[in-house]
Amino acid sequence: MTYKDEGYKIKEILNSKIRKNWEGRECILELKDADYNWRQMEWIGWYLEYIGRKVLIDNLGGCIGPTYGRTTLDYKKEYVWDFKAHPLNSSGHPWAIMNDCEAVNKCIEDNNGIGFIIALGNAVYNDEDGTFREWHVGLSGGKSAYVKHRIARGAPSRKRKVAFDLTDFLIIFIDSKETLDNAISVGWLSGDAQTGWRNSNGNPRRSKYEINFDLIPNELKI
Repeated sequence: MTYKDEGYKIKEILNSKIRKNWEGRECILELKDADYNWRQMEWIGWYLEYIGRKVLIDNLGGCIGPTYGRTTLDYKKEYVWDFKAHPLNSSGHPWAIMNDCEAVNKCIEDNNGIGFIIALGNAVYNDEDGTFREWHVGLSGGKSAYVKHRIARGAPSRKRKVAFDLTDFLIIFIDSKETLDNAISVGWLSGDAQTGWRNSNGNPRRSKYEINFDLIPNELKI
């Protein structure tokens, strides 16, 4: 099976098995029941990882992807695939952060490429009174050390996404280091995302790839 054949099957399964309207409270409770990253503020991406992998394993087989350092890629059948969710109405559109540069490079070397399964849609931001935020914080047992540190620094809280309306899955596959290098040279892929950023523990974040949806060549889309 070619990566395109597998990609077509993946897209068909995801479109037929995953609902389009994701309500935040419902999804977070589903993640909590599965004990899967349910305390995370950016619940949309974690929910995609959880439900996407579950649906594919149940209907196509396969398993969780390989691990490189601290990065575990999301799914593997014949080929390795990584999930990402991207709100089209985010301030950063059309650029979106993907995954750790070293992990992606190593995966391409070891597995004849890597595919990205990107859930596109629109996030719903209507938590003006903080009800959803307080519900999630209360469910999680109170403010995390990261939140307490943010408050102490006087940094503002990010807007909470209370729902996500899924519109489509964009699937691409990078089949070689040459394809990766060409993507960087022509400008639709960058390896500088989050350079200089720090995690909640103060440690520097590793550089990640960032992708521009508007510039991806059609021949790489599945």
